[in-house]
Amino acid sequence: MKVGMLMHTLRIAIAYLLDIISWVIVVKSLFTWVPSLMETKLYQIMDDITEPIEGPIRRILYKNYSGPVDFSPVIAIIILIFLKGLVL
Repeated sequence: MKVGMLMHTLRIAIAYLLDIISWVIVVKSLFTWVPSLMETKLYQIMDDITEPIEGPIRRILYKNYSGPVDFSPVIAIIILIFLKGLVL
């Protein structure tokens, strides 16, 4: 019984972590609209958190596409939502 409760708690914690990362991606993306905010320590922290997720997506995406809009945050959030569904 205790193992089942522990696994449930762990799944909920992972789901919350994925939600937090998704919101960090959203806030970081909003920061890019104001160039001076991209030079703040908070932006650097958010970039350190999100770059391991967005970086590989960006590299794959921009092999074939070099447009002015970065779609990697949107794709990263979709992947995080999918992972959250798998966890729950």
